[in-house]
Amino acid sequence: MSTIGAMRLFRLMLPALGVLFIGIPGVVYLLQPPVRIISISAAEKVPLAAEAVIRSRRPSRVSLSIKGRNGAKDLKVSFDRKSRVHRIPVLGLYPDWKNSIEFSVTDDRGRVHSLTRSIRTEALPEEYPEIRVRTPLPEKAAPGMLFLHLGHYDDRMSYTPYPSAIDEAGDVRWFYAGDNGHLLRRLENGNLIIQQEDSIVEIDMLGRPTGVRWDIVPRDLHHDAVELPNGNFLALSSAKGSVDDEVVMIDRASGIILSRWDFRKILDPARPVMPANLNKRDWLHLNGIIYDARDDSMIVSGRDQSALIKVDIASGRIDWILGNHEKWKERFRPFLLQPEGEPFEWPWGQHAPMLHPDDPSRILLFDNGNERSYDEPLLPEENYSRIVEYRIDPEAGKVRQIWQYGRERGSELFAPFIGDADYLSNGNRLACFGGITRNLEGQAMELFDFEKEKVNMMKISARIIELTDETPARVVREIILADNDASTYEGYRSYRAEKISLYPGSRFAE
Repeated sequence: MSTIGAMRLFRLMLPALGVLFIGIPGVVYLLQPPVRIISISAAEKVPLAAEAVIRSRRPSRVSLSIKGRNGAKDLKVSFDRKSRVHRIPVLGLYPDWKNSIEFSVTDDRGRVHSLTRSIRTEALPEEYPEIRVRTPLPEKAAPGMLFLHLGHYDDRMSYTPYPSAIDEAGDVRWFYAGDNGHLLRRLENGNLIIQQEDSIVEIDMLGRPTGVRWDIVPRDLHHDAVELPNGNFLALSSAKGSVDDEVVMIDRASGIILSRWDFRKILDPARPVMPANLNKRDWLHLNGIIYDARDDSMIVSGRDQSALIKVDIASGRIDWILGNHEKWKERFRPFLLQPEGEPFEWPWGQHAPMLHPDDPSRILLFDNGNERSYDEPLLPEENYSRIVEYRIDPEAGKVRQIWQYGRERGSELFAPFIGDADYLSNGNRLACFGGITRNLEGQAMELFDFEKEKVNMMKISARIIELTDETPARVVREIILADNDASTYEGYRSYRAEKISLYPGSRFAE
């Protein structure tokens, strides 16, 4: 073949190769296209995510759009970083679907180059729940996706975690397939912390370990940990020879435990528990912690004492106690907040306190409601769980109940273990009735059989409800996680739930 003929054949081949041909007789110049997708790699631990590597000839910014299915709107996100090499997380793929993704690359001259690719995903695990959604007030919904600390129970009540995120239609758009305990929290840098045995482990949104972990040794890690403004952590642990009754401060850089607060020295371990626990040493059962930057203090939730306790970090002294006034020794009575106003109810067996982001005199929590009395306990079929908000006046030592939801639903939502309560960005509230317990006849039941000293066999389900801040509150959206086969103990729970952006640190449009 002549040189000219070879050049003509090469010219025909070049578009298929994705390169541009420019030539003069005897000279061939090959120019790369303005934008190329180098690779798209599936995320190993997050099956509904991938990483795309894109190169551009000029400094550029990237945005992407994942086409919605079944009439849903497209998921769009823009990344502000300008570069020639882009590593783009592709989050929010649908399961068992050929997802269409459009990448738009805008260079420093304003030119836009678009590339479309498809990613086929696997189906969700067989035991994953069918998510049911009821949305009476879609126009009132807060932005973000719903992150669920979801888990599945088989018929023997063995547990498998499936931390997930779902969209407004109830479609799963993210889930983590690795090992995880109680923790699933977002850090300020956009990554997540999870729990692996007695360690806090940092992962990115593609499920990859960042190489940073913090070990709680020689004790344990349980229930909760929070990031402090300086980057350190407060985490729940157990005091030596005890159970679930210590807080530790961990240095982020070194992993060293800087301080410990043994609550046997702060509270009264001899105070009778309510609700009771099978483990007789579990007198407090810390299950939640928040940090109050106004005065460098922490607020912890002690389930088995049915109390929130605010403690000064520097001195370890109690600031106040929010809980029923029964069976406290005299030295603790000055710290007990006095109720005012009607209606008012104390929380029992509560979880997950949260300070209001704009008014820290207000605190929201999930009130499980176990028994609701030392002396005249309510039966499960008479009982209820709720999300409740209080206003605290620490100077006057007063507390007022200002909002609640759940009592009006009765035992339908009775959840004697786990749960969550969050303020949302538009003023709504998110209630996670994460551990609703029933027998196979559908009747509400408590967790423990104290005569046989064992956990009851239960059919567990969860409801996550977004609510307006009105009184009475209105349901914006209700998510139901349940197994409908009444002949088995298979079920689902959600330890916590929060509504946040799927793409941290990016301009995101759902």
